Amino acid sequence: MRKLWMKCAYILILQFVLLPSALSNTLTVDEARNVHAETDRYVARFENGVLSSFHNKLTQETYTHGEFEAHTELVADGRNLKVREITPEIKGLSPLECQLIYQDAWAVPRKNEVMLHLFISIDAGTGDLLIRQAGFSETGGIERIMWGFSNVSHETVEVIAPVFGGQILRKPNRYHYPSKWEAQFVILQGKRGGVFVRNDDTRYQFKTLEYLSDEDSFAINFWQIPQAPFEQRNQITTTTWRLNAYQGNWQVPTILYREWMHEALQPVDRTEMPAWVNDIECVIIHVNVKPDMIRLLNQIVDAEKTLLYLIGWRASGWSRNFPDYTPAKGFGDFVREAQRYGFRVMPHVNMIGVSTSNPLYAKFGKYQMYDPRNGEKIELIPQSGQPYALINPASRSFRKMLVNELKSVWETYEVDAFHLDLSYTVVNNAPIDALTIAEGNILLHQELREAMPGIALSGELLNEVTFLYENLAQRDKLPPTEQAHPISTLLFSPYVRSYGHLRVPNPERKPEVFQDFLEEYAVWDTIPTIRLWDASDLEPDRSETHKFFEIVRQRQNWTFGDVNSDGVVNILDLTLVAQQIGTLNPSNQRVDVNKDGVINILDLTLVAQEIG
Repeated sequence: MRKLWMKCAYILILQFVLLPSALSNTLTVDEARNVHAETDRYVARFENGVLSSFHNKLTQETYTHGEFEAHTELVADGRNLKVREITPEIKGLSPLECQLIYQDAWAVPRKNEVMLHLFISIDAGTGDLLIRQAGFSETGGIERIMWGFSNVSHETVEVIAPVFGGQILRKPNRYHYPSKWEAQFVILQGKRGGVFVRNDDTRYQFKTLEYLSDEDSFAINFWQIPQAPFEQRNQITTTTWRLNAYQGNWQVPTILYREWMHEALQPVDRTEMPAWVNDIECVIIHVNVKPDMIRLLNQIVDAEKTLLYLIGWRASGWSRNFPDYTPAKGFGDFVREAQRYGFRVMPHVNMIGVSTSNPLYAKFGKYQMYDPRNGEKIELIPQSGQPYALINPASRSFRKMLVNELKSVWETYEVDAFHLDLSYTVVNNAPIDALTIAEGNILLHQELREAMPGIALSGELLNEVTFLYENLAQRDKLPPTEQAHPISTLLFSPYVRSYGHLRVPNPERKPEVFQDFLEEYAVWDTIPTIRLWDASDLEPDRSETHKFFEIVRQRQNWTFGDVNSDGVVNILDLTLVAQQIGTLNPSNQRVDVNKDGVINILDLTLVAQEIG
């Protein structure tokens, strides 16, 4: 009798779930408790709580031909509740939503009741396939909850993701949001269309994209991770993952996600950034503050479209004694000379660094970031050998100190920008003053902009936290096994311009490495970037360096001595200079060819030398 009642109840549940709300959207559960979802765009199937099959009806492509298994599970107290090992209880919540409940009990050493709830539904308005999860652990210790997409064939799909600047995933790896998984979005691109997965979270909750692969097929696991400390977490409820099929190339879902990102996260638009940022077509990493090469650079590049990124400008030296931002002797002279020619100047600072030997570490060490799993404090040891701690920007006192330090430099020397090293770093630590690290990071960017109106901010790498208020961002080079892709460029380019990373070498010293950087940066449309030490790097025999600057001049549409900007230097340019001799404030600043503030015979001579 009991078995008959249970069977009748199960049939009632199936009838409730099977009921379609529209002809094009149906969600059903079969007797094996597998979930089938169908719309006018796709057919999807979940087996043992894992998305195991996906067919794109728009393109008639099926992407799941492989046999590589993903996982849907809850990890708590160091143990895994794996749903494939458990028969779920099923509830029909609406005609287009069902709930699968997986329950287990562990002895660790006492009984610990653990449950994972998997919600699968269809958004009647968009047709998106929705996945949510909830997890419960009686004794706490929840570390993550995850769901998986299995059996995807390498022959039919490429995985395109905004990680590390944007790439096509090739090698098994884990990418953590929001640090280096830059946007909570991934594309499985087929030949004529594909399927995208995105999350609608606006609080920057921690997630991981796990890519697993063999020769024939791959799987992807999507994690969500609770706010640390984990031992206090006895439940977790995820934000919503959304999947849908599309027709066309990868740009179709990327633009849709960018539109959502713009509306939901509300970044500052590029039209609100300093106007000169849009004109920059060359970044020069300048190692010291000797002004000996400024005059030479003025003849090689368009100064008004060139940014000088200074890394050796502090009296303490490179990567030492943070956060002491006392400038080195000669810094002021360098800035004035560079800006007289029209160059923009950007000093390098560390956004979260405090050297453990600096007196301020005694004050801010209590806010040092730590590994959320073992509690070990996080510090870095640069080439200088002097360790520095990573400080949580959620600390109000730390933010106030850094803002005051940089504002003092800005007010005294009128620099154009600051590069904020390690800005992408978002670690899962307990909140300070009710702020997470992501929220503290955003607030620090806001406070810097408010304290220094018109300042441009640059960051290391880029993600959904930092793109809100940054104008420029460094891009690093990928490992040799990875393949660059412009997905991140399409996502972030309306807001942030990218340029080369601090690690970019000088082309004469490391030509092959420099070429690798250039090829990757071409994919990402990164502003050409070069490292120079002093005037000797600009000597005529530096052939690789001058090849680079030929590319720059083409981008800048600039030729030294071309006063009327028509692409050639001729008698017309000479005439324009002659007409302005003795003028103090000419309407066309290019007639002051040598940027000495006077239009005279020297300017005529320089133009005459370039004719022909």
